[in-house]
Amino acid sequence: MKKIIFLGDSITDAGHLWEHPPLGLGYVRLLSGPLSSRCPDIRILNKGQDGFTAARVLQTLAENCLNYSPDAASLLIGINDVAAAQNTGLSLKAAGFRESISGILETLKHAGIPRIFCAGPFLFPSPAEYLNWFPTVQEAEDIFQTEALRLGLPFLSLHERFNQAVLCRPVSELSPDGVHLTHKGHELLAKWWAETFLNALRDGRHT
Repeated sequence: MKKIIFLGDSITDAGHLWEHPPLGLGYVRLLSGPLSSRCPDIRILNKGQDGFTAARVLQTLAENCLNYSPDAASLLIGINDVAAAQNTGLSLKAAGFRESISGILETLKHAGIPRIFCAGPFLFPSPAEYLNWFPTVQEAEDIFQTEALRLGLPFLSLHERFNQAVLCRPVSELSPDGVHLTHKGHELLAKWWAETFLNALRDGRHT
C-alpha cells in the first residue's frame, strides 16, 4: 500500500490545511505512525473538509480522491447529514443519504481502489439536546453500514463505542462540544481505526 486518502468532514479535516505536513491534528496524524510502520513508503493524504455531507464527498470525489489513484481510501462521514436532518426537518431518506453513500462506495469500488474502509457517524450525550438526535445518528449509521456490507467493505461503528467510553469519564475529556473530538478522543478513534482496519489488511479483507 503506497497511498491512502482519508475522506470525511471536520472530524477528519482537523485543521489539516494549516499543518505541515497537512495531516491535521486529529486521528489521521495519529495513524501516520502505525501506517508508516506497516508500509514504510506510504503517502498519507488528508482530504477531509469541514462541513462536508455525504453528498459533498460524492460531488468532490474525483478531485479529492480519484485523481490521486490511491491504493486505499477511508471514509468517515454522516454527522453533518444528521445535523441537516435535525435542523431542517428533511429526513435522511428525503435528502438522499443512502444514494450518496452508495454512490461514493460504488465509485471507489469501480475505480479499482483495492482497500476501502468505512467508519460511521457519532454523537455524544452532552449537551443534553443531542440525545434527541441519537435516533437519526443510528439511522445514518445503519444506512452506511448496510451499504458497506452490501459491497463487502469493512465498517467501524463509532457511536456506541464513544458513548460507552463516556460512561466512565466526563464527555469533555473526549469532546469539547458533543460533536468534535479532543486529542484524547482522536487517540481513541485512531486506536479503533487501527484495530479494525489494520486487522482487515492482515486478514486479507481489503474490500
